[in-house]
Amino acid sequence: MDTFSELERLRQRGDGQMEPGSTREAEALARFTGFFSHLTVEAVETRLRDTYAEDVYFSDTLKTVRGLDNLMAYMRDSAEATEDVRVEIQETTRTAAGDYLVRWKMMIRFKKFAKGRENWSVGMSHLRFDGDGRVAYHQDYWDAAGGMFEHVPLLGWGISAIKNRL
Repeated sequence: MDTFSELERLRQRGDGQMEPGSTREAEALARFTGFFSHLTVEAVETRLRDTYAEDVYFSDTLKTVRGLDNLMAYMRDSAEATEDVRVEIQETTRTAAGDYLVRWKMMIRFKKFAKGRENWSVGMSHLRFDGDGRVAYHQDYWDAAGGMFEHVPLLGWGISAIKNRL
């Protein structure tokens, strides 16, 4: 899978190691947290380049993109499709390999379906930073069915029917 080979490539490059508890580590994590605290088109346009590396690998289970320009377009489209998106960081853990696991809960209020309804989901992001403290690797693990797909007409009905049969 691409995600494993990309993570291994970045680990071998070794430039993302940050000293635990360092100012550099705190600043990198604060940029990530700040970017997602309230995802808007303005936030994408003003903060994304400071948060993510030029050659970023990003996968959120809905889409995988490579490169900052592709991520910019994807995030802008995502922000435009919603009335409100907020991510609340619950916990951050540093692994022995120098990666970060960030547990979060996310609220999305869509423009086109389940209008006005706050849809909450939980998830975790696996991050690795580059030498400048920007995210070079971002792999999300989250409940896309409950957080998003169940609110899409017809698709949501199908997902609910399957869940009820299990």
